[in-house]
Amino acid sequence: MGIKNINTIRNLTRNTLRYNFYTMKTIAERLKHAMHHAGDISQKGLAEAAGVSQPTIWKLLNNKTKKSKELPSIAGALGVNLEWLATGKGEMAGSEQTLHPRIDFSRLVPVWDENGDTGDYITSPGGKTEKSWRAYVMRRNSGIEEAPAGTIIIVDTAIEPGTDDIVLAMMSGRVSAYRYVTGTDGSGFLSVDDKRVPMASASKDSLIGVAIYLIRDLRV
Repeated sequence: MGIKNINTIRNLTRNTLRYNFYTMKTIAERLKHAMHHAGDISQKGLAEAAGVSQPTIWKLLNNKTKKSKELPSIAGALGVNLEWLATGKGEMAGSEQTLHPRIDFSRLVPVWDENGDTGDYITSPGGKTEKSWRAYVMRRNSGIEEAPAGTIIIVDTAIEPGTDDIVLAMMSGRVSAYRYVTGTDGSGFLSVDDKRVPMASASKDSLIGVAIYLIRDLRV
């Protein structure tokens, strides 16, 4: 059995009508946009206005970091909504009351797709996250009843899968959900609900992680 072989439908599935899924651009793009609207302020000028180091601004603009404790100061200097700058949620400009809301980065899960980290985030429904967590969106129906198109699946890439765990795997260039089956010799296989479809070998290169949350009824 897997380390977290508690992945029943009851334990995994979270139904939500409006989930915080951030599909806006990356922090780097939002920061560039805000700097342009602030009169094409320079990195040095923004650093001085925000009271932060210029390398901090450079790292954010060049996607070298996605989290910074200096974001509130940067958002304040630019006059933009901190939540928009950090996650893309909401309007770029906000009232004074919305300029410095506290963003709990420990609850953000990076969104990945077939090409890697997208630069977007979702909020974990279960509190603080682990660095080994990733979120994927099922763009089309998988072969698993619990994971139709639109489902957000948060996986832990550090967990070893066990029989009946729902896992994500990259097969033929496409990420999809499968049920994991452990062979008698300890090898792994990927199965779907349609028993007419033969199982596929689960190699370490193809496996992404074990599902820890399935978030249904996504509306973007």
